Amino acid sequence: MNIDIEKYRYAAHRGLYDNNNGIPENTIPAFERAVERGYAIELDVQLSNDGFLVVFHDDTLKRMAGIKDEIAALDLHEIRTVKLLGTDVKIPSFQDVLLCVAGKVPLIIEVKKSARYKELLEKLMQELSKYNGDYIIESFDPRVVRWLRLNEPDVFRGQLSSYNIREVKNRILKVLLGKMVFNPFTRPNFVSYQYLKVNRKFYAKHHKKKRIVAVWTVKNKFEFEKVKNNADIIIFENEETIK
Repeated sequence: MNIDIEKYRYAAHRGLYDNNNGIPENTIPAFERAVERGYAIELDVQLSNDGFLVVFHDDTLKRMAGIKDEIAALDLHEIRTVKLLGTDVKIPSFQDVLLCVAGKVPLIIEVKKSARYKELLEKLMQELSKYNGDYIIESFDPRVVRWLRLNEPDVFRGQLSSYNIREVKNRILKVLLGKMVFNPFTRPNFVSYQYLKVNRKFYAKHHKKKRIVAVWTVKNKFEFEKVKNNADIIIFENEETIK
């Protein structure tokens, strides 16, 4: 199982967005900009209350819309009314995004943690079965990566991780996930790690195991210079970062 790494080399984090200038993250305008410039796109997928796939990062709408509601507690028709960061731009469904990108650039799809992860994955794969474009799938949740290994072995799957996963409160589990101790069970094709802990040793270790290495999220030239020779895929913010 292989992918064309060069197509994924530079991936725009949540699209080529500008939250301060009317182009919110994980929205159609942000994805259109990435497509125009030929960058792969990293995006986040989760389930609405009524079982539709939507593209949004946070658990709640507070940061992006000033609303306390959780995405998982809202139906799709309610989510579609939410305006982001004072603009008229709204949260897209996953179908909306696939129609927008239309196979023009590859997608790096992050599956957000969910108690309904099996339902989410089944619906995600249903949508992708009709999609004519390149994609890979990743998640912080090892259960997601394992599900893909067992049920969709031809999908290029990745384990996301960090030395300090903020969402995880249990200290022992945080350490285990940070060290990716579940990899022997999930057998990821790639790992996607917070750039701060990625060096030549990390890169060589995973290449030896025939895994591609992605890093996130590179936000300036200094960070880019630190990781550019130690990663196959660089997930970035701000186009100037990689120039």
